[in-house]
Amino acid sequence: MRFNPVSAALFGLVCMLGAGAAYAEGVVAPCPSLLAQSSDMGAEELLKRMASAMQTTNYEGLLLHMRGGEARSMRVFHRYDAEHGEREHLVSLDGKPFEVVQDSQGCTCVWPQSRLVVVGHTPAFNGRLFTERFAEAGSLGAFYAISLQGQARVGGIGCRLVRLAPRDAYRFGYRLCIHEPSAMLLNLEVFNGERRLELSQFTQLRMRKEADTDDMRLFSNIDGFRVVEDKPEAPLQGEGRAAFKSGWLAAVLPPGYVQRSAELRSTPHRPKPLEQLIFSDGLSSVSVFIERLDAPEPAANEGKPHPRGVMQRVVREVDGYRLTAVGDAPEAAMRMMLEGMQPVTPRSED
Repeated sequence: MRFNPVSAALFGLVCMLGAGAAYAEGVVAPCPSLLAQSSDMGAEELLKRMASAMQTTNYEGLLLHMRGGEARSMRVFHRYDAEHGEREHLVSLDGKPFEVVQDSQGCTCVWPQSRLVVVGHTPAFNGRLFTERFAEAGSLGAFYAISLQGQARVGGIGCRLVRLAPRDAYRFGYRLCIHEPSAMLLNLEVFNGERRLELSQFTQLRMRKEADTDDMRLFSNIDGFRVVEDKPEAPLQGEGRAAFKSGWLAAVLPPGYVQRSAELRSTPHRPKPLEQLIFSDGLSSVSVFIERLDAPEPAANEGKPHPRGVMQRVVREVDGYRLTAVGDAPEAAMRMMLEGMQPVTPRSED
């Protein structure tokens, strides 16, 4: 992570956004006259500033997340210091209660009603406000048209619109509204064409000069809870990297997507491990899970998408294996991945 100190004037700024209006509308309204002193900064530079500010600024706020007809709000605590790096604490405020604390070492997710704690190395909640992926805007330019789209406001606070329009059918589009003086992200929307899939928006945001370590402790009393560790099955070697080679090869991938990792994983919900291959174009990410079927199963759901806002799921069954693609990419990208998956060596007939 790159440390980029924000101006001291930023700290002490309190953005009390209009929670009622934001919840009802969930939009940003164009407002050309909102920012009297607009900078000449380009879209890519503004994205880099935003990614750095969101990583290295101490802040807390209320975050509204809308997906389809569902809306959920949560309290977010974000802390950064030289000793611990970046840390985040999320607490749900409506719906089924959950709580997540994550840092560079891993994450802990708590479901109080189920009296369950899951501890793992993979973030249990990878919200759309994971902004580090926008930092390398230059490399994203090959697959997204990145542009400034004027000025707007979120709950009465001025911000600059940045649009990432996909150049093909294998990725979604993004629109961000960034408060230029602080470079803080106030609003993030994800689109499939002209249809908005998801919205993440701060309805309250406060930036703090000092990090409060008490905010990083679990608020839930987990005495007596069942604790499950979600971890790779393969033994670790070297710098914590799993010594595992997948039995499958992605022979065909959408342009720009590359394989980032391969692991043999054990999850709390499955009795046996399964392979997980992760692919990304730098912005979108897709996991392909591969599991052996113990007995033939109906293929009625094969190939059918299961969309939930940005997160999509497509299933394919082949030669006694089920391949499931899950991620924030369009159906076309997932279909190409699954259809291009091949065993490294031919599978013998049982």
